[in-house]
Amino acid sequence: MTGDPEAMRIRKGGRVTIPPQYHNAYLISNALALALLGLAFRKANWVRWLSVAIFGWAAYQNSHIALYSPLDYQTFADLTSFEPYRDFIHGWFRAHTAELLLPIAAGQLAIALMLIVNRSVTRKLAVFGAVAFLLAIAPLGVGSAFPFPITYSVALCVMLYGLDRDVARRLST
Repeated sequence: MTGDPEAMRIRKGGRVTIPPQYHNAYLISNALALALLGLAFRKANWVRWLSVAIFGWAAYQNSHIALYSPLDYQTFADLTSFEPYRDFIHGWFRAHTAELLLPIAAGQLAIALMLIVNRSVTRKLAVFGAVAFLLAIAPLGVGSAFPFPITYSVALCVMLYGLDRDVARRLST
């Protein structure tokens, strides 16, 4: 996950270029978010199950990296134009990566499990947690595949509305 610092250098004006090694992941992430948004309007339950997989996979990845290669996360500092995040990642986070990533991974796993349960309260808590997480990583810029966090957050909210609407429809018949 480490990249060439020169290729990730921030340009004047605070813009960050997308390093070549991240192009595919960036494009796939944003295409996935758009697809999930479109799907959320018609097949909310599919988005729920795909979100279970996404957050389960993220929990695994973050816990694995936290335990085996925590310094890989230093790359994200070079991918953001948001100076407070860059300073935090190169500062306190560098020495405490595992201690911070493991609770994040636990939160991602909790989101996945709450979406599996599929009760109104747990769905709402899961979407609230997911949107909070996604908005927190948005300032990472390229590191979060921005605008993926925003698009996916909207998709999750549309999914939630669609699932609640489906439940109401079934109860009224």
